Amino acid sequence: MKTTNLELEYAIDAMRQISKQSGRNLQMPGDGRYQPDKLKPFFGYDQWAGWLIIVEWFWMKTLAKIGAIPQEDAKHLMEGTLFILLSEIKTTDQDRLEKETKHDILALLALMRKHLPIRLHRWLHFCATSYDIINTAYALQLKTAFEWMFILELRNLSEIWRKKIQENAEVIQAGRTHLQTALPVTVGFWLANLHNRFASSSRKAMLLAEEIPGKFSGAVGTSASQRVLIKSKDGEKVLMKMLGLPVAEVSTQITPPEGMARFYYELVLLSGALANLGEDARILQSSQFGELVSHSSSSSAMSHKKANPIAAENIAGMHTTVIAEFMKIPMTLVSDLQRDLRWSNVMRSYSAIAVYVFQQITTATRLINSLKIDENKAYANFNSIANLVVAEVLHLSLQCESLPDAHHFINKEIVPKAETSGQNLWIGMEKYCNEHGDKEISMIWKKISKDEKLKECLLFPHKYIGDAIKIAQREAENKL
Repeated sequence: MKTTNLELEYAIDAMRQISKQSGRNLQMPGDGRYQPDKLKPFFGYDQWAGWLIIVEWFWMKTLAKIGAIPQEDAKHLMEGTLFILLSEIKTTDQDRLEKETKHDILALLALMRKHLPIRLHRWLHFCATSYDIINTAYALQLKTAFEWMFILELRNLSEIWRKKIQENAEVIQAGRTHLQTALPVTVGFWLANLHNRFASSSRKAMLLAEEIPGKFSGAVGTSASQRVLIKSKDGEKVLMKMLGLPVAEVSTQITPPEGMARFYYELVLLSGALANLGEDARILQSSQFGELVSHSSSSSAMSHKKANPIAAENIAGMHTTVIAEFMKIPMTLVSDLQRDLRWSNVMRSYSAIAVYVFQQITTATRLINSLKIDENKAYANFNSIANLVVAEVLHLSLQCESLPDAHHFINKEIVPKAETSGQNLWIGMEKYCNEHGDKEISMIWKKISKDEKLKECLLFPHKYIGDAIKIAQREAENKL
């Protein structure tokens, strides 16, 4: 859910407004081809300074709230001033000044002082270290983008996905294992399995986005300067409550990395579920299967082609990019002693993971929206081998009556003949018993052939679908 802190909500709305200003560099981490407009107010390059400013601002608000700032100074903490700071200071400005200050946060503070009332200058960055600001800004940036943008897109995708499951809950399709025809399922069942994985990871990501901690405990994490210069010991707690972030239980100069790592890893799992949708859709759209059509492009060379499954392929391929970006995180879990500077440059592009996954989500929405199922082709593909796929229930029925190696008997004796003759397994068993004089098998067959459920499956293989329809209908109600 979005923050209930109205002042923070104002700041986030301001960030979205200023992203529309001309002259702002809104390039996000990752390939320039994949830059979803909806994320630019949150991850655009010139917006990063804004997240740092918000943390600095709310630290001053915290100092006022806990009585560390006199009232005559605190009254200058007005929303209009915050908007000016966010509007006038860009990351590129910070970069330019950093060449003089030799420090990114010192450059930011110098820029902020140009727009702050003089009475607030002494309270800016008071008792703070750079990574109090930076780590907390990373957590706030990620949580905010997820709450304000991702959740809406995830729920939208889930809704149209669930509708597609419901529409196709009873449409017969060949189930496949090892890309070979297995038992019958339904199109809705196929989509339901993938949606269930997607929904599970989406819910987990929603929870983990709330667990990325911030910190404000000083240069090595002991809050030493606060304990000497500020009477209240609640500063960190009050600040994180304002920002809607949990407080790191223990920190050094930086927050423990596990909270952010867990969140990003859940995005990798979410990406994998979407990639599986893409892989399946592109296979089922192939000329050999032809069971569906989705958002596609034509060929630059082969003018006879009209359905290259570009959306499905994009979703599938982007998972590799997500994994590659994620590898930065497990490779940067170690920081020497209370902190070193090796990984600060790497952390700047962590959010590429979020950008790419968001791109997958919107592409998957386009894919599902465009999905058209050829019911006749799906049934024909199954029906071409339908008489054989119910061999499972036949050999299990024989096995129940203690026929030695029933699987081998059906696999080597009944199925090959049925495959050659084109007859169903019921007729195959009848012919075998009539022609071979095998008393043991004939006696067992005479007994089990009275089972109407078995007979129905052997004569009408498309009915051998177990709970496929129920599972699809249940998943169609699995709302995010």
